[in-house]
Amino acid sequence: MKLALGGVGGVAAVLVLLGARAALHAGADPGAALRADARRVHCLSAKQRPELVQAAVRLGIAAPGSTDARFLPLRDGRPAAPRTLDEWSRTSPADFDRACGPLAAVTGAKSLQDPPPKPELWKQVAANPLCTLLLGAFLTFATAAATARTARRQTLTDQLNSAAAEYLKAAQAARVARSRERAADVTGLEGRRVDLLSALLRAGRRGAELRNLQGLLETAHKAVMAGPFEAAPAEEGLRRLEAALVKAVRGGRMLSGGRT
Repeated sequence: MKLALGGVGGVAAVLVLLGARAALHAGADPGAALRADARRVHCLSAKQRPELVQAAVRLGIAAPGSTDARFLPLRDGRPAAPRTLDEWSRTSPADFDRACGPLAAVTGAKSLQDPPPKPELWKQVAANPLCTLLLGAFLTFATAAATARTARRQTLTDQLNSAAAEYLKAAQAARVARSRERAADVTGLEGRRVDLLSALLRAGRRGAELRNLQGLLETAHKAVMAGPFEAAPAEEGLRRLEAALVKAVRGGRMLSGGRT
């Protein structure tokens, strides 16, 4: 399950990166240069030249009195050497674009305008249908995996609880029988002990907890089956084992088969 989840996560990461790369390469607008040329043609048309000069003056790019034939760019607040409007558009492209842009926005067609800026790259990737689909599939898989793990953990806990209850029931029956000097079901009790040990291992009990439970089980089992039989050690051993098993199943509910 962990390997499958990791594999899906890896595929998701690769596809998201590919989507980001595609979005990045798609970020360059091939029509930008064409619109810039169209604005230049519009602003330098015979009809718009006087308006372009006036726009440059209003924006503080050109000195008052500038004309198409005698254009006076401003440098540090002072008029520079006069030139034609065409010369100025070539030698000062940034200033030209600054004056032409607003003029084209007011007098030109909508096709001359730059489109609104694209959203940030992460927003483009997040809005990609493939990314959304993949993320949904990943979340569904992760939720299903978590649900399966929880269900399996609960099943193993229930199995441990059942095995513990069966052993305690058999051990208490053996204890009572021996305290009354009757024959105990040795074979049945041994089988319940093996079942309980198997359930402890399946439930993931490891390290100190497993060793403690195994020790308590061994002590209680020997006390019940010891000869000659002593009631107090057997009862104490089973009491301590039952307390540890109740804690181990983590539910805190009492196991069936208590002392009689």
